Amino acid sequence: MRTNTIQTTDLANSTKEKWDEDDLVQRLCRTLDFAERAIRQLGENGYADSVEQQATVRPEKLIAETAILLLAASKVSDYAAIGPRILRVASLLVPHARSPRMLRGICLEPAVAFEYATAHICLKRLGFYDPDFDAMLDLSAASQASDGRERAPHRMLEQEWLKQGWLYPEGLPRLRSGSQVTNSVLNRTMDLLHGTREDVYCFTHALMYLRDFNLFTRPLPRMREALLEEAEGMLARCLDEQDYDLAGEVLLAWPLTGESWSSAAAFAFRVLARVESAAGFLPAPTTRVGYMKSLDPETGRQYFLATAYHTVYVMGLLCAAALSSGRRPPVKIPLTPVRAGAFDAVSKCLEGDDRRAHWQDDADELEPAERESLAGFFLSIGLHREFGRRNFAAMERLLSVGTALGLTANPVASQAAEMMTRVSQFALFEPLLPRLQYDSARKAESSADGARASNVWGEASPQAVGLS
Repeated sequence: MRTNTIQTTDLANSTKEKWDEDDLVQRLCRTLDFAERAIRQLGENGYADSVEQQATVRPEKLIAETAILLLAASKVSDYAAIGPRILRVASLLVPHARSPRMLRGICLEPAVAFEYATAHICLKRLGFYDPDFDAMLDLSAASQASDGRERAPHRMLEQEWLKQGWLYPEGLPRLRSGSQVTNSVLNRTMDLLHGTREDVYCFTHALMYLRDFNLFTRPLPRMREALLEEAEGMLARCLDEQDYDLAGEVLLAWPLTGESWSSAAAFAFRVLARVESAAGFLPAPTTRVGYMKSLDPETGRQYFLATAYHTVYVMGLLCAAALSSGRRPPVKIPLTPVRAGAFDAVSKCLEGDDRRAHWQDDADELEPAERESLAGFFLSIGLHREFGRRNFAAMERLLSVGTALGLTANPVASQAAEMMTRVSQFALFEPLLPRLQYDSARKAESSADGARASNVWGEASPQAVGLS
């Protein structure tokens, strides 16, 4: 008997061919080379810009995040091209991580001593010890005011992660999940439609600290499948808004939890890899190429390093995690059973939208069966778009199409359905236009970020940014 479900191969067979190992190594090596340049040029004083305030980077932040990158990459330091680079950058980092400036911060601000000591602790775990620096940190950690700052749960997890790394540099004990984990967003359902970028950062950072970049993992507070379903919802929004910094962090959820890459995750990794290859680096919305070119060459190079380093590091973290045993993404999009014509039906709902994101170019290159397998993910993207416009009529059409095709068994669709129920109830009290206006501040921010991302994509290349 024939059905209207497309025939797919077994999931294991469809993901048998993995992403090229050498390609991942090369991408991580480029990130480590970038880190070396960043530390050489910005490690002492950071970067300050009187015109572009958001480009300003304090040296402490750059130094700490470079050390975290090195620690994460140490999981795959056995690769001949990676190990020596880690050691070279770590050697450059040592005097900055243990500078008088860092010691002064630990001495005078005990409540944030471990923030100042982040790079020192990561270097200690890499085998670069300093007993004198430890002695200063020990005094500060033992002071009355050491816990005198209120922190969000994911920041409490960070503090615990740093303290355990300091006390047990050769291996973190497998602690039972405490209140930091149970109170974090990892143990709560995310608001996938109206959540903020900060909410997504809370999720990704909590997961990094809990899983310790696959060095010494700890148990998840709830089912892996539930976490990854929500991660897909975040990924849909980040990918469509071309927020590759957040998209890369969200993608870490798959290699850090040891789960096979879903169709959506494999597709998103493909998009990020293509964008990075075309631009020469993974674009950041804060990097304005036109402004950079107006600066003198030396200042322009520093501006680029300061504005791009975080997104570049995220891609390095992702490649390092993917290089761990059995964690490489598949080359082909994993195929899942879905009704024939699902992709076309969802695509019709997106027609008439003038905005075209980078992922749509990649979708055009997919095989028909791969596109069909991503229909549910594209439905989530459509729901995010229409909610951003407050176009509830379009959301209702998408949900109707998704329900008919069996594509709504995911958190974005279920939260959208709940949203429509509340909107209907709200309409009893106050008439609603079919399409509400954007919140002005959110619209301005979204437009600015999109323009910056498009600008970077259109102009950036190794030659354009002076790194060739």
